[in-house]
Amino acid sequence: MSPCPFCLIGAGDVDGELVAYRTANVFVLPVPWQRAKNLGHCLVLPTAHVTSLHTAPRDLSAELFDVVGQVTAAVREAFGAPGNMVLQNDNIPGQTLSHLHVHVIPRSPDDGFILSDPGKIEVPFEVRAQQAAQLRKALSKR
Repeated sequence: MSPCPFCLIGAGDVDGELVAYRTANVFVLPVPWQRAKNLGHCLVLPTAHVTSLHTAPRDLSAELFDVVGQVTAAVREAFGAPGNMVLQNDNIPGQTLSHLHVHVIPRSPDDGFILSDPGKIEVPFEVRAQQAAQLRKALSKR
């Protein structure tokens, strides 16, 4: 079994330039596949390998959702989104990575957002690193 990529990022072993924000137990990074009209889609994750929300310790859940709140404000500034959607999948069928994470998706009027969207595009690493920098700047003001 290969190591969890989120654990490697959370530990600081790989892709550090993608981490937009970090607390003692939580980190934020842009996702690799984003909808063209919802660029800036990011994840808020625990650094520890927790697989589901209901098994997370209460203090970790509180810290995780405190950061989610900060990110929902930051995506407005970083990406010009007037709103956002917060989504948490908990071991859904077809999920490929079993590491607790919360999606924060920038939303705008007439973005045509649908949950199952075949029009997602792969966002290159360099663009995601820039998105992380934009979020980092907005989150540093909080």
